[in-house]
Amino acid sequence: MSDIDATKYAGEVLRRLIKENYLSQEEFAFEFGADIRTISRYINEGIGKVLTIQELAMFFNVSLREFFPDTID
Repeated sequence: MSDIDATKYAGEVLRRLIKENYLSQEEFAFEFGADIRTISRYINEGIGKVLTIQELAMFFNVSLREFFPDTID
């Protein structure tokens, strides 16, 4: 089984959710109340804080577990 970087995985989930729900990362950043550079960093480098992931899950009305790979218990 390959190693999965959970922070990068969360960034990929965010990328997908933005693509499915917004016209651009800029539009999402404005709605979420974050700087576009922060959103870009989350997507490209990953999301390291569980609190941030929790806020994003609540914002998109999805399960917190969606942001974590299935291999993490």
